Amino acid sequence: MDLELSTIDHIGAPTWDAATAATFFERLGVPIVHEETVTEFNIHAVFLDFDGVFLEFLEPTGEGPAKTFLERHGPGFQHLAYRVPDIDAAMAALGGEGVRFQTEDPVTGVGDSRVVFVEEADTAGFQTELVERTAPVGGKE
Repeated sequence: MDLELSTIDHIGAPTWDAATAATFFERLGVPIVHEETVTEFNIHAVFLDFDGVFLEFLEPTGEGPAKTFLERHGPGFQHLAYRVPDIDAAMAALGGEGVRFQTEDPVTGVGDSRVVFVEEADTAGFQTELVERTAPVGGKE
């Protein structure tokens, strides 16, 4: 299989209050490098930069996966996202191995990235996201 997972892009962590969650890390010197509301996912996302691996706090702005996760589990880590250089090629390679995705095509994510989530049944229940960045987050690749 011809697939490159170049690095961990981010760890997604739903929270009821992204600003308060981020404040703890800001006090420790970890910078917030990006904030954005994504209406398609009903979230307000706050990205903190841990030397190029991002912690993404996801505050729900309506119904959606972040709110559902919080109602079921409370705040915590939800998903791990891997950066890929070409999401279409990654989907083709994984699809050729029988891996399924939650959407047929990538969707627009935070920072105009292209993202797709793998069906959890194919990852032993771990929520896994593939991310192709079209621009760096907070000036970091």
